[in-house]
Amino acid sequence: MKTPLAHQQPKNKKLALILVIIIALALNATTFCLAYPETLKPMSSFYAKDFSAYYIGEYRLLHNPSAIYIGGNQPGDYPITPNVQTFKYTPSFLIFLAPFMVLNYQNALNVFDILQFVSIFALAFFVYKIVKDKKLLWGGTAAFIVLIAFQPGYFWGYAQANAHVIQAVLLVGSLYFGFSKKPWLSALLLAVGAFDPRGALLALPLLLWYNRQKLWKFGVGTVAFLAAFNLPFFFYNNIGLNFLQTEVNGTIVSQIYSYDVLPIFAVATLTILEAVTLIDKKTNFSVQLETKPLKQKQ
Repeated sequence: MKTPLAHQQPKNKKLALILVIIIALALNATTFCLAYPETLKPMSSFYAKDFSAYYIGEYRLLHNPSAIYIGGNQPGDYPITPNVQTFKYTPSFLIFLAPFMVLNYQNALNVFDILQFVSIFALAFFVYKIVKDKKLLWGGTAAFIVLIAFQPGYFWGYAQANAHVIQAVLLVGSLYFGFSKKPWLSALLLAVGAFDPRGALLALPLLLWYNRQKLWKFGVGTVAFLAAFNLPFFFYNNIGLNFLQTEVNGTIVSQIYSYDVLPIFAVATLTILEAVTLIDKKTNFSVQLETKPLKQKQ
């Protein structure tokens, strides 16, 4: 029969983890409030915010598809001063930007940024579900790291309205659905979040581990969703081919910024947590086998 203390320990652990997540969310909200005024200014005297690349990419999809991956302002572009950034993501990202075209550039940027911040609450839920059965110190540390520890990444991600904030949410969501034995949803969020392949490739080992019991569904779903989101662009003004050419030719080149590592940081943290947990379980199991006394023959 379990004692009241045995019942109380898991409850206290859960409350402690929730408290850590609440503190991290409060700090993230503070970061957003500090960064948001920056969205009203150009990035510099030469370029507009990162979101300008997304907005102009979508605008060119509708008005000048052959110029999507060409840098700088082009004739007939939507006017964004001083100069637009270059669109660098996979064509699939353009699908999800379409609703923002009903707004002007600045309003679209602000709505996108607010949606990114709101998505952090979904990120907190995904992380909580993944780490709640791990050891409190490890799980709480991982949750805090994912949600706020890399503060410069979040600050500049919000300030630039850069999509790597929401990519972190999508990739961790994909991990959560794999962890929850929902391979189709795991594959869907991976396909949506793979617009910058670097974080998606890093997430793949842990995704394969979490989806190992339904691996074929996850694999088929991933291929199907990636094809559905990207293949049509190979038949529309050669957009898909233009993307591949710019990748192969090295035309799309940029240095790594703090917000670029947000999804990488999140995925790496959860991967290390899972590895440490597995090693700890294996070690404890081995120790128990070695120390367990053998039954005496009667």
